[in-house]
Amino acid sequence: MPARHRKVLMFFPWNGIHPQDAFDGTREAVAARHWEFQSAETVRGDDGTARLHRSSRVAGSVAELAALLRPDGLVVWQDALTPAEVGALFRGGRAGTGPRGAVFVDCGATGTVGGGVRVGRVRSSPASIAAIAAGVLLSSGASDFAFAPNPVPLPWSTERGDAFARSVELAGKRFHRLERTGANAGEALANWIKALPKPCGVFAANDAVGEGIVGTCAQTGVSVPDDIAVIGVDDYAYFCESCRPTLSSIALDLRAEGHAAVELLEGLFAEPGALRGRERFVPALGAVQRASTRYARDRRVARALEFIRLNACAEAFSPRDVVPEMGVSRALADRLFRTVLGHSILDEIHAVRLTRAFDLLRHGKPGDVVAAACGYASHDDFRRVFRTRVGTTARKWALAHRI
Repeated sequence: MPARHRKVLMFFPWNGIHPQDAFDGTREAVAARHWEFQSAETVRGDDGTARLHRSSRVAGSVAELAALLRPDGLVVWQDALTPAEVGALFRGGRAGTGPRGAVFVDCGATGTVGGGVRVGRVRSSPASIAAIAAGVLLSSGASDFAFAPNPVPLPWSTERGDAFARSVELAGKRFHRLERTGANAGEALANWIKALPKPCGVFAANDAVGEGIVGTCAQTGVSVPDDIAVIGVDDYAYFCESCRPTLSSIALDLRAEGHAAVELLEGLFAEPGALRGRERFVPALGAVQRASTRYARDRRVARALEFIRLNACAEAFSPRDVVPEMGVSRALADRLFRTVLGHSILDEIHAVRLTRAFDLLRHGKPGDVVAAACGYASHDDFRRVFRTRVGTTARKWALAHRI
């Protein structure tokens, strides 16, 4: 069958959080190959069975959708479907009616599909995630470091913890790991947090775990980030921004993972023999620092950092808006910033704005749109600041880094 006639069906778990980059990256990569793209979301019932939540084609169940579309390839994100469930979808069908390849992205379940379906896997790199976490926490002022795994033991959680332990030990620091237990898990977490040497940098397996740690610290009187700095993984705003203090997190490159999945699927189509264990790792994007790791020796500076992070991209935002949050004069406010952080309030505002600009430019947004979204008065103002602080033009940077 000519490549232009390929049908790709993407399954995504519905859980109230929809990472748009994951969807967009997969769709873009399929469209670039002129294949047909369809998508579906699944939800798990109380019995653990995956059911169809909604899809781009009218169907009453996952099995009905698969029979209707008869896709050549599947891209399955996270726990939308397990390999065993994919195998069951096409078991017993006529020869040639099942997909030629299936790629599982950040899927916790292991196993094969069977039925001659060629399988590949794309995963966020545990080594890159751990290295970013270690870098952030090592700069937080902590003397000890710890890892809190996912409540349910899964390979990705163990791998992140092991990689983090190696990074910490290479830096010559002490490492601690929470041993999860089924009974009295909340009490065990509280006791573990209280027993950790302070100050301590804690790497949480994901944002949900990180949210639980921040909440437990508040209940037990442990200060975040003064006693414990915490960073999670996924950068889900639902968890990160609802925490008090807000939770720092590592953003995964979901768009790149979508592109890698489709590229791998293309290889599965072309490979003459069945493939086993085909796997690709995608580095994480980087850390999004919020209050849970922004340790500052001065509480006034710590409050100002969080205020700037939340408001820097607002129109006409300036250092004079920050000063009231610190409760000091403008001269003392800037002096405190330089003493604690080594740069001015204005430098911090531009750093937050440019971080946002980098993300928009990577995704192909034009300069005038980026300027407005980042709080700059004009496109010319944005171009001047970008060139001065980055060392190149926004256009050249975008061409070099665009996805």
